Amino acid sequence: MATVKVVLRKDKVNQNTGLAPLYLRIIKDRKSKFISLGVKVEPKYWNEEKSVIRKGAVNYQELNNFILQKRAEAERTALDIEGTTKSATTKRIKDEIIGKKPSNFFEYAERKLSELKHTIAPSTHTTYGFYIGKIEKFLGHKNITFQEMDIDFIKRYEKYLYEEVGNKPSTVEYSFRVIKVMFNYAISEGIVDYNTYVFRQYKFKKPKAVKNYLNEEQFQALLKYEPPKQFLYDVYYDMFVFSCYAGGLRHFDTLELKWSNYNEQEERITKVIRKTKRKHQIKLPQKAVEIIKKYKTKKSKKSDFIFPVLSNDIDYDVSKELIYNVKNTINGKTNHFLRQMGRDLELPFTLSFHTSRHTFATRALNKGMRIEHVSKVLDHTDISITQVYAKIVNKELDKAMEIMDD
Repeated sequence: MATVKVVLRKDKVNQNTGLAPLYLRIIKDRKSKFISLGVKVEPKYWNEEKSVIRKGAVNYQELNNFILQKRAEAERTALDIEGTTKSATTKRIKDEIIGKKPSNFFEYAERKLSELKHTIAPSTHTTYGFYIGKIEKFLGHKNITFQEMDIDFIKRYEKYLYEEVGNKPSTVEYSFRVIKVMFNYAISEGIVDYNTYVFRQYKFKKPKAVKNYLNEEQFQALLKYEPPKQFLYDVYYDMFVFSCYAGGLRHFDTLELKWSNYNEQEERITKVIRKTKRKHQIKLPQKAVEIIKKYKTKKSKKSDFIFPVLSNDIDYDVSKELIYNVKNTINGKTNHFLRQMGRDLELPFTLSFHTSRHTFATRALNKGMRIEHVSKVLDHTDISITQVYAKIVNKELDKAMEIMDD
């Protein structure tokens, strides 16, 4: 329960007049906030025990009545807040007393998500909503302001995500990223003061991303694997192997390849990549060509998809929502199969379609492809991104040299 006291701030004595200011001091959970009363007196006239101005000071009776009134108002406000919310901090009580209405985080986030629905990718919109929901689950309510999302809150939330939810560092980092996004929007709109931005003081150590890939032994085992001929598992398998050969083409880019993207004479794929929005060309190696030839029939049209997963009769670019829903559904089915295949192959990590991209990069470097060429094939914007794979290959070489110690 919060307590309200009137205190004389001797640490703020005016050296010229000898007067010290009076403040309301709000105390809760061993934390304090001060509110100036706009009254100054000589320290000798202040009765600390009774919290009143002694007789002899100018207008002491009127000032004592004023102090008593302000203290009573503050105590009523504190009681009201504690009776209506679970997040009654000293900051919240102080803001209410001085008439500064704090901004509710959830009210703002929900309104902002509604505004952003048609301006950001559906996947991003859904993800933001999911992570905001995690905050509500942690709190058990929606009554928290931006101002109350301080370092103490962030530390408690981080502990909850790690210890109770069992999140990995990358997931915790994204949880904080969503909070940062909402803070930045609110600050830019003048709704929240920059001084309340908790991440000015709290720095989350971003974890290093682990890039799982198939080494040569695992890759050869993959090529010998026989997928079940049901639920399109054999097609998902071919798409994965194709990507391992075809420059690590991402899942949805592979999925929406059409015969119009393929130059049969040059054995080359030309396509605008979804993520980068750039036109990209890949000269296919023979192993990749052999895979897609399996799906070419006399009835195949230029407008048909190479891999028979998407319907040739649907225009998937009609809306972002349609693309997002289809992408999510098929991605889930593909990775469900790949996880099972990974278990069958006894891989030490969870297999996903993106593993094909990492596998292409490490195999290409191991086989002597120049790093700038690998970067170009992967459609990286900066060669420094590709250098991560070079470090992986170097570690493999270092490990290989250990046989000399045997």
